[in-house]
Amino acid sequence: MKYKFVIFDFDGTLADTEEANFVIYQKLAEKYKLKNITMDELGHLKKMSAKDVLEYVEVKKRYLPFLLKKGKSLLTQDIKNIRLCKPDVFHAIKNLKDMGIKTAIITTNSKKNVKLFLEAHNADMFDYIASAAMFGKESKMKKIIKKEKIKPKDVLYVGDEIRDINAARNAGMDIASVGWGYNTVDSLKKHEPDYLIFEPSELIKICRG
Repeated sequence: MKYKFVIFDFDGTLADTEEANFVIYQKLAEKYKLKNITMDELGHLKKMSAKDVLEYVEVKKRYLPFLLKKGKSLLTQDIKNIRLCKPDVFHAIKNLKDMGIKTAIITTNSKKNVKLFLEAHNADMFDYIASAAMFGKESKMKKIIKKEKIKPKDVLYVGDEIRDINAARNAGMDIASVGWGYNTVDSLKKHEPDYLIFEPSELIKICRG
């Protein structure tokens, strides 16, 4: 077995929250005088890293934790109605579990939202769920590595953004970028993930090595 542990991102990887988050951003933009974003601009933003997006929308870093907290709170109202990014994603993860591989979720979203989503989809199958700051996934990854007493090379992170690639690299683990999430396939390719997948079932072959 190539990997002993697979860690998943949440938004855009497991949960299709893009439309809901776009609506939430529009509400926050109106209330807190943020830069308005059109659907046309969203297509452009999907090519950018998270840091570049924050610069583009002109959000001051000191306001980011507050805005994320407000956004996550608003998402709670709709989270049980959010669809899966891929209908078979939990089936693939169950297969990984059956292979003896442990699984976790590290997300910028709240643990509450993740648990409500998993409950709605009858998917209580993760060994850990951790909520991280916007650019704090790396420390959570290292925490799991330390707790599990495994090597970074034994872990695969699965995410849909450029910042997921950077966090996994900084933690010393491999990254499987998904082609169905927030960042465009071309923008992900430019950052050279270890794997680029288009169906959850591809993870099974990858983990078998």
